[in-house]
Amino acid sequence: MNALIQLRNARKTYTMGEHEVHALNDVDLDIQSGEFTAIVGASGSGKSTMMHILGCLDGLTSGHYLLAGEDMSKAGDAQLSSIRNRRIGFVFQQFNLLPNLTVRENIALPLAYAGVSRIERLKKAEEMAANVGLEARLDHRPNELSGGQCQRVAIARALIHDPEILFADEPTGALDSKTGAEIMALLKTLHSKGLTILLVTHDVGIAENAHRMIRLSDGNVIEDIEREPPLLNLQPRHAPERDCRLGFADMMRIGIREGLLAHKLRTLLTMLGVIIGVASVIAMSSFSAGSKQKQADQIRALGSNLIRILDRRLEGADLYSARAGGSSGLSREDADVLRQSIETIQKVSMVRDLDVDVTFGTLPIPDAKVRAIRGDYLVVNNLSLEEGSPLTEEHNLNRRRVAVLGAGLIPDGMKPADLPGMDIQIGGQPYTVTGVLKGKVLDQTELEAVGANDSNLELLIPLETALNRFTYLPLRSELDEVQFQLEKEELLAEVGTTIRRILDVRHQGVDDYDLVIPMDLLKSQQESQKLLDLLSLCISAISLVVGGIGIMNIMLASVTERLREIGIRRAVGARAEDIRNQFLMEATLISMSGGVLGLGLAMGGVVLASSPLDFPVVFTPGIMSVAFLASFSTGLGFGAYPAIQAATQNLVDILSRE
Repeated sequence: MNALIQLRNARKTYTMGEHEVHALNDVDLDIQSGEFTAIVGASGSGKSTMMHILGCLDGLTSGHYLLAGEDMSKAGDAQLSSIRNRRIGFVFQQFNLLPNLTVRENIALPLAYAGVSRIERLKKAEEMAANVGLEARLDHRPNELSGGQCQRVAIARALIHDPEILFADEPTGALDSKTGAEIMALLKTLHSKGLTILLVTHDVGIAENAHRMIRLSDGNVIEDIEREPPLLNLQPRHAPERDCRLGFADMMRIGIREGLLAHKLRTLLTMLGVIIGVASVIAMSSFSAGSKQKQADQIRALGSNLIRILDRRLEGADLYSARAGGSSGLSREDADVLRQSIETIQKVSMVRDLDVDVTFGTLPIPDAKVRAIRGDYLVVNNLSLEEGSPLTEEHNLNRRRVAVLGAGLIPDGMKPADLPGMDIQIGGQPYTVTGVLKGKVLDQTELEAVGANDSNLELLIPLETALNRFTYLPLRSELDEVQFQLEKEELLAEVGTTIRRILDVRHQGVDDYDLVIPMDLLKSQQESQKLLDLLSLCISAISLVVGGIGIMNIMLASVTERLREIGIRRAVGARAEDIRNQFLMEATLISMSGGVLGLGLAMGGVVLASSPLDFPVVFTPGIMSVAFLASFSTGLGFGAYPAIQAATQNLVDILSRE
């Protein structure tokens, strides 16, 4: 019958400077299933090295280690982790309990790496706690327990997956004699039930509790005494195969507990770079989008799908040169020809500006801008009346002296309803007010950017009346402006090209007009803002990088602080991949939490700041998604190196630390 444990020519060599130390020196050893074996020796004899190798925590330099006939020398990390999780239990001198977990959670820890559901493993942990007399301590943490109770927790954890072998490394070394005797009695009870136990100790008195004692010295077996035959002659048991990996929910739970909540202030400070980066990206994009929307709304408030043709008002030699070149300036005939030639023009308005004095009774109105109009001026410019009636084609044909007053020109103490029917003096001539325009909230800066007028200060009269009743300089253009409204905004550029081609022919190639498309001016203005947006994005990216460096720094420190935890998790069955993913999850949760806080900070800041800045609240889902993805990538990218460092720690080194 093959032994449960077999060592053949087992050698373990450590290089220390120029010297080689043989911790195990060509050892041959068989241990049968059901034995209670003690490995004894002085410090440095090789007993701990042997336990580490037999427990699949370390490998041989040469030779072979067979566990139930399987050669462990050829096993990879995943297989060794699975064996530690399914077939081996460890009890350490220093207990090696995780301080942040309760008794219940510490006992259940191996099952977390065995694919067992949380509810099932916690229930089994309660049963195991009852078996070692700890049913009243389930919700206590290790710092609330005595040394004997901690060792009982460690034994319960080692037994929860029903292992084939229990390794006990100086299990009574940190206990008083009475408690040590209780622990040894418990081990004997477990052995009497058929469990194979390997006890490592330097105390011969403790070793005499075992049925077999193997003495080591300088890496050699110098004595092998079988005090009693094995209590049971059992065949090696093979634990059921399980998926030895940490589930996503458990990984999240560890990440929150260990990554976010273990050091709350430190975590918050680590998040700051990510919070600032995400908040600035979202806030700047929102303010930029709000500004653009405000500008677009302003343009549409002035008149949607609008094209304006402005006379350049040439003077002196330039004016005479233009007339000599065959152009009579912007005229009513130009407007009529363009309207007839371009089918997509829906509405047309003709405008002539007058520089005349305006008084209301004896009260001068210096801000009034007198505009003589004909056509669909109110529709084209998105204007409506508060009171009264608009100017009509009949007013133009009969050259009536009537006027429509802008809301900003209403004298103090009067209401819009009071004005229709009253007279107003324009250029010394009386005009009857027929209506009052509804007021508009307009931004003067935006108006200037697109060359538009403030309709609140306009005083409208019929164009034909103005041409007949007011004199003007010789050779001056008949109109100062022609306005067209199109069916669709998408046609603006195409129609603008057509208008320019027709006017170039009519004006004999004389460049005495300007073609203004407010929406195009807006787009040009917004294009110039892209550089500022890009600069803001770069600053935000720098903040994210700084935040990422902070995350890397704190995670590297966390790896150093938690070496013992890493060793414990590896000893109970965690793969290197599990440890790597755990630390990656912690780094990612820190950065994603920073992203969420940054998102909330940005949204709150934008909402609060938009009112005094008079900006609409605009959030761009795409930018918000990219910012959040960037925070996730920051944690993933900058957490990778610390996670790899955690996963590649030497198990023996970290478990051997005091």
